Amino acid sequence: MTRLILLGCLLLVPRISVSQQSDFVGSWLLWVEIGNQNEPAYGSVDIEQTGDTLAVYVDGGPGNILELDGRRIVFDFDWDDLWDQPHVSVLDGMLEGDVISGTVTSEGQNRGTWRATRRPPIDRNALPDPVDLTGIWGPPALISRHTFDLTEAGLAADAGYDPTLDDPILRCVSDGLIRMSHGPFDIEILEGDGRVVVLHEDLHEVRRIYTDGREFPDGIEDAGYAMGFSIGHWEGSTFVTETRGLKRTVWDAAGMPISAGATVTERWYLDETGRLHIEISMDDPENYHRPVLMHQVRSKQPADAVVAEYACDPHGFYRGLQISGQLEEYWGRSQNRL
Repeated sequence: MTRLILLGCLLLVPRISVSQQSDFVGSWLLWVEIGNQNEPAYGSVDIEQTGDTLAVYVDGGPGNILELDGRRIVFDFDWDDLWDQPHVSVLDGMLEGDVISGTVTSEGQNRGTWRATRRPPIDRNALPDPVDLTGIWGPPALISRHTFDLTEAGLAADAGYDPTLDDPILRCVSDGLIRMSHGPFDIEILEGDGRVVVLHEDLHEVRRIYTDGREFPDGIEDAGYAMGFSIGHWEGSTFVTETRGLKRTVWDAAGMPISAGATVTERWYLDETGRLHIEISMDDPENYHRPVLMHQVRSKQPADAVVAEYACDPHGFYRGLQISGQLEEYWGRSQNRL
């Protein structure tokens, strides 16, 4: 219900009609001083012309342009903290050249500064120039949007989801690729013969990304794999992966859906400080009108670091349902089993 209320607020606020707006139109790389883990984080801002007005999307989810006056822009968007509680941040900034920068407030509290730089075009024909991504990388910093541009099918899936009964992680079932990628856990990257292997601290899930030139198997759309089937290649020093064959599930605790036909594209690269950036784009037209975007940043851990043990026992979940009298209701929700 909270998500639907926030969605209504985001969609009902009118877009602002302006005369000097073309300088803001485009795709921007967003940096905020304080993300959902209270450390710097990255995301995407897309500002689009819709008739005589502008619309803003942050990580693929709708926001509101609150003010646009000359070279000043003010917009807001919602996001979730580590405890899956929603918040709304207001970004107030000035455009100077190809950079917009300013301050962030959330619920009346200062949340530092922000900056958006215009994205350069991607050179998809760049010759391979692999870099070393191996090692253990710490939990990701990210923005973690709350509301997305759902289709009718997506809205129905979201409305039918009960986080106390349907969340697969409560049963110690794999979170799936998207949710596991942005959870607050380490990952370890290994390189082998024709593949990159990602070991997740979360549920000790294993992901293989094939780099030997193979194509997707026939019928992969019906595979229903938690982590999907991934193939990868290098574009310059950026490792690009595509994943298909995901199972129908949700990618956050509140129930944002993923269909079996979703495709996930990732771009992995190192910045000048050696941090690992992973830009994720999930194309799922069954559930979303536009791709869901996510940009995470991880820091490399010391050479003697180890991935921590992960323990999960579903007994508490089932016992809790038995005590609360919800066990029969749970058994009856087999169509919601993810």
